[in-house]
Parts: sequence; C-alpha cells; structure tokens
Amino acid sequence: MGRENKSVSLRHRSIEKRIGANHQMEDIIQQCRVIIFDLDGTLYEGTSHFEYYAKKIQELLSQELQQHFQKDYQEMLDGIHPVKIGTVYDAEMDYILTISPMTLEVLAVRNWKGQLICKEKQQELYPFPIHLDDERMIGIGDGWFLPVALGIHYGAKDIYHCYNKTKEYMASKEFLLEKTKGLKEALERLGETKKLVLMTNSDADDVKRLLQALELADVFDFEITDAFKPNKTEDHLQKIMILYSVQPEEVVAIGDNFINEIAPALKLGMYGIYLTNQSPNHHFDKLITVPTLEGLL
Repeated sequence: MGRENKSVSLRHRSIEKRIGANHQMEDIIQQCRVIIFDLDGTLYEGTSHFEYYAKKIQELLSQELQQHFQKDYQEMLDGIHPVKIGTVYDAEMDYILTISPMTLEVLAVRNWKGQLICKEKQQELYPFPIHLDDERMIGIGDGWFLPVALGIHYGAKDIYHCYNKTKEYMASKEFLLEKTKGLKEALERLGETKKLVLMTNSDADDVKRLLQALELADVFDFEITDAFKPNKTEDHLQKIMILYSVQPEEVVAIGDNFINEIAPALKLGMYGIYLTNQSPNHHFDKLITVPTLEGLL
C-alpha cells in the first residue's frame, strides 16, 4: 500500500472510530437516568486560571528557582516532564508515581528527572495501594495540581493562599470565563428527562458564583459542594443511587479528572465520560473520552 493510500486508510479508520464513539455516547445518554457533572474544567473551558495560579506559586521562590520552575512548568504543559496528568506526586520522597487509577497500586516510580527507580526499592516504599491526600500523595488529576507539585519540589511555603488569590482573580472582571457553546440549552433539554447532579470540590460560595456566571444557576437537581474527591467520591455516588433509586448502569459521571470522578464511577459499574485532549491510557468497557463537553453535548 502506498503512503498516500495508507494515510487515507488511517483517516477513515479515525473517522469511523469517532462516529462509533458518538453513537455509543448517544446510546448511553439516552438510557441513563442520572448524569453527574464536575464543575472546574468540565462546565467551563480555558486554562488562564491555571497559569495565574502557577505564577502566584512561582513568585514565592527566589529568582534562580523561578527560572527552573518556569522551565519545568512549560515541559509539563508540553507533556515531556515526568509529572503528568494522571500521575501522583509523592511530596515526601519527591517521586512521581505511575498508578493504576482503579486500585491505586503503584506501577512505576520515577525521580524528578524521570529516571526509573528499581523495582526492589519501589516494592519496599509502596508495598500497598496508596492513599491520596492533599499533603503527601498528591494526585495530578488536572491542571490545578501541576504547579502544586512544582511549588513543593522547589520549596515554596504556604501555597494554599495562592489558590485563594486565584479564586479571587476568577471572581474579578479581569478573568474571562470561557463558556461552552450551547451548554445551557443542552443541559436544559437533558433535564427534561434526566436528573442532573453537580459534584465538585469547590466551596458553596464559589459554586454559586460560577453557576450564575455560566447561567446555570437553576439547572441542577442536586448539588454536592466541598465533595472532597477522590476520597469521598464513591460515598457520594452510592448516596446518589439511593436518592434517585437507580442502578449503576443508569448513571453517567462526566469530568476532566480521571482519578477524582471517572475511576470511582467505573468501579461501581457506572459509565464514565472523560474530558481530555490526551490520548487515553485507560481502556474500559464503560469509558468514553472526548476533548470537550461541547463535543459531547
């Protein structure tokens, strides 16, 4: 087969794959009774708030370290740094862990430069599935956590106030909230036959402000704020099934953080729609990946 014919064949295969995924999504949405949405990175787009957050953390460092911070951050955004979306940063050991998102078992360990740690030491350090938290085992589930790992690595102190400053920035007129085209109308249509649930780690005041800005204040049947995902995600999902008297296969979880939102839903037998621009590393029968919510709705 010539190079041109091979290229055409690959394009056709890619188109067929997308069409098949679209049909599968339509079937899933039609048969489900409850749809659970994340907020940050799901119901609105854009990355300027991540960049602002990174800048605030960077400013805590000396000029020399700021240069290293900026270089590493750009490598993370380019996908060539060992700290990537989907990994876990061990803040105590300064190691990057590749994990199974379903079991939280450690599959591989790298140092900050990306060098693999030998299996013997890996087994010694992580003999059991890890427990994610906000202090030592930091899940890099989305763009919020890349600068966090960087700040800790370079010795930044009191990072949390940088998060508060970022939220203040997001509430200001300087921040341009990138709305998803057609989102309100699509959710209102879905809400005629489905129960729509919002589950987010953001606090109630922040959620109220963002939903008003997105014109989604009255769209959701139930809202869970300060959800403490991923540690309490399964508990919330179980309660949602009880609340609406549904089976797992009647529930769809939609979000941009695989560890926080998608993996717990899949474990319970629900469907998961993962929003990501990256090629998926996970292959499950009830998992679909799409770049944006606009592409889904």
